[in-house]
Amino acid sequence: MSAFRWGMAALLSPLLLTGCGVMQGFWGSEPQRLSGLLERANDGFVLRECGSQALIPLVDAEQVAAIYEQATQPGQMAIFADLIGRLDRHGQLHPDQVLRMQSHGRGCSDESAVGVQWVALGYQPAWQAWLSPAGLVRSDGELTYPARSVVIEQLPDGALNAASLPDHQLQLWLYPQACQDPVTGDYFHLRATLLVNGEQQRGCGYQGVIATP
Repeated sequence: MSAFRWGMAALLSPLLLTGCGVMQGFWGSEPQRLSGLLERANDGFVLRECGSQALIPLVDAEQVAAIYEQATQPGQMAIFADLIGRLDRHGQLHPDQVLRMQSHGRGCSDESAVGVQWVALGYQPAWQAWLSPAGLVRSDGELTYPARSVVIEQLPDGALNAASLPDHQLQLWLYPQACQDPVTGDYFHLRATLLVNGEQQRGCGYQGVIATP
C-alpha cells in the first residue's frame, strides 16, 4: 500500500544557529489539527475549538478568509472549520491548510473522520464513503454496506485510487484539488469520485484522523 502524500549542505554559522533557536522558541507546538467554530472577530478570525470555550486568534489567515467568503451563507457569522496549523508562543494559530469548512452537517458532533484515513461524500445523490485499514465502506444515505478489501494505487499526479478486491466493482478516487460542493457550498481540500458497478458519483473528500501508512 503506497502512502498518499501531499505533502544544501552547508556549514551552520553562529548567526544561523541563533536564528534557528529563535524560531524554535517562537512556535509553541508542532503542526496540529484543530477543528471548531470559525468566527469573525474585528478584522480577523478566532477559532472556538470543539470541546472548549477558549478562543484562538488566527494570524496569516488569507487563505482561510478566502474560503470563508465562499463557504458561508448570507448573514452567517460562524462556520465549522477543520484545519492544520501551528500555535505560536502567544497562543495564535498560523493556519497551513484548510481541510474542510462546512455550514451544513453536525459540526463538532461529526465523528466521520475518527478511525478512518479518508472520507468522501456527495449530495446529489446522497452518498458517503470511508477508507480505513479495515477497507472501503460506502453508504447510499439509507444503507451502509460492509467494508470491502481494497488495493490502493497512487498516481504520479497525486491522485489516489482504492479499488475493491477481487472485482474492482467499487472504486474511490481522491484528487488533491480543492472542492466546493455545488449543493451546500461547503469546502473540502479533496475532490472525490465514487464508482459503483460502473456508475459514477461525484463529490468531495477530506483527510481522516488516522495517519496513512
